[in-house]
Amino acid sequence: MKCCQYKKQNRLALLLLLVLQGWMGGIFAQPAINKIEYYIDGDPGYGNATNLSFTGTSNATGTINLDLTPLNAGVHVVGVRSRDANGAWSLDNKWIFLKPYPNTGVTPQPNVNRVEWYLDEDPGYGNATPISITAVQNLPNLAINIDLTPLNQGVHIVGIRSRDANGAWSLDNKWLFLKPYPNTGAIAQPNINRVEWFMDNDPGYGNATPISITAAQNLPNLAINIDLTPLNQGVHIVGIRSRDANGAWSLDNKWLFLKPYPNTGAVPQPNINRVEWFLDTDPGYGNATPISITAAQNLPNLAINIDLTPLGQGVHIVGIRSRDANGAWSLDNKWIFLKPYTGTSATVQPKVVRMEYYIDTDPGYGNGTAVTITSATNIPSLVFDADISTVPNGAHKLGIRSLDENGAWSIDNELDFTGGTLSSNSYQWVGNVSTAWNNAANWSSNAVPAATNNVIIPANRPFNPVVANGVTANCKTLTVNPGASVTVATGGNLKVNQ
Repeated sequence: MKCCQYKKQNRLALLLLLVLQGWMGGIFAQPAINKIEYYIDGDPGYGNATNLSFTGTSNATGTINLDLTPLNAGVHVVGVRSRDANGAWSLDNKWIFLKPYPNTGVTPQPNVNRVEWYLDEDPGYGNATPISITAVQNLPNLAINIDLTPLNQGVHIVGIRSRDANGAWSLDNKWLFLKPYPNTGAIAQPNINRVEWFMDNDPGYGNATPISITAAQNLPNLAINIDLTPLNQGVHIVGIRSRDANGAWSLDNKWLFLKPYPNTGAVPQPNINRVEWFLDTDPGYGNATPISITAAQNLPNLAINIDLTPLGQGVHIVGIRSRDANGAWSLDNKWIFLKPYTGTSATVQPKVVRMEYYIDTDPGYGNGTAVTITSATNIPSLVFDADISTVPNGAHKLGIRSLDENGAWSIDNELDFTGGTLSSNSYQWVGNVSTAWNNAANWSSNAVPAATNNVIIPANRPFNPVVANGVTANCKTLTVNPGASVTVATGGNLKVNQ
């Protein structure tokens, strides 16, 4: 973390649209706005701040050009308000902004002497929980150990900021995170009672478009029918989230998608006027490295020459996208590639410290099933047993990858295979999520068994199945292996329809 670094900037411009509405607007005409004023940091009182020129009366538009030269480096607040012809003032609108220290050798940057964090509610500068640090100009890789025990389940916010030796605060960095409900039979998970979605702009929790659901603990295969007719061509974002009966929201799931231009002669497609690429970290639309092109509707066989010399060995990502003459961006195309180690005496190859595999669905780097290995720079002829005890008979994909001691992952090797231990009509208890029989995630097929399905309950699973009160479980046959069990609670019902 660095406190207060920046690219030199001496002025800040804000474009404001102020609307003052009368409380009985449908009956009485709104009085005109006759004064707008603003202040920096300290409020001098109504009527005593700096006057702002504006246009309009009930809807006023004005621009503030702030000279940042006299301000100290650090965090500041600009406030603006308006007054109508009846002498009534609006509420203040406030924005926080940062004037950082210049990155020059003439003025040395002060040390960071305090870092603090908070959960959910900001107690104010200097009042959050301090992190033990040694005062320096830069604090990379700073770690916070947060005890989540006292927090309620649901979505929370963690905020962190720093202060330098001159008393200037950085802006807050904030992250959303989720504390889920425990997957035990002791504490029943609450039902999901609302699911909502939004397009491009988030209207806030509870204000997005609701999806019709029946309240339940799990809602698999939920579908949304979105009318794309009113959307402009180009890239859009759809977001979806859910809320449970205790009022706790999930994190948002967001997806980028493209609404293309119609391939008809009636509406000619605009030319592509920019193509850009980036490595590993996306700098944002319009800020990646441009490729020299001639504007056209189609750019086939476009080549990029990328110098890999400055890259570290290991796995990297290259991304590319285009923009048309109407300002609409394409979706990003991304490819993963490997810059291998040179294998020379000058560059010692790191050891492989982890290998993992997955079947069909990639759970993400570090979340695959670990393969037992001895760390070495090379592991030839590796043989391991993949667990297919919960894999139905049929065509599948096996993926395997490795991690070295520098934290670089290999590219995935994927192999197709045919096999499995379950018949297509068999449902095997996995029990990785909870004890709930009626939770689809607990079954190898990701679906709850029906009266026509053969069910196998293996031993040594994280949870054994429980048919809870009010639940009716069905199967055709039931095989309970030695060491496993099935519990039918009072009020539950298990039907074996053999």
